[in-house]
Amino acid sequence: MKNILIVSGHPELTHSVANATILDEVETALPDVEIRRLDRLYPDGKFNIAAEQESLLRADVIVWQFPFSWYGLPGLMKKWLDEVFVHGFAH
Repeated sequence: MKNILIVSGHPELTHSVANATILDEVETALPDVEIRRLDRLYPDGKFNIAAEQESLLRADVIVWQFPFSWYGLPGLMKKWLDEVFVHGFAH
């Protein structure tokens, strides 16, 4: 199986029904999938950039899973993208 990484950008999964269910079902069906729940990993919003970039580099398939927030990314996911996908890593 390919290395699958799911990055959950929901700002607070404990208040979610749909997004939490999606992740729980995927985790049950595909136990080898790496799921990075950003709200749990970084409750203070301070990302470990090296760890995030390493998880991306290990992955063959990357899935971003998050709710639409006014037709855009939730703040947590946007912040993660801005801080992890920096010059020299992403482009």
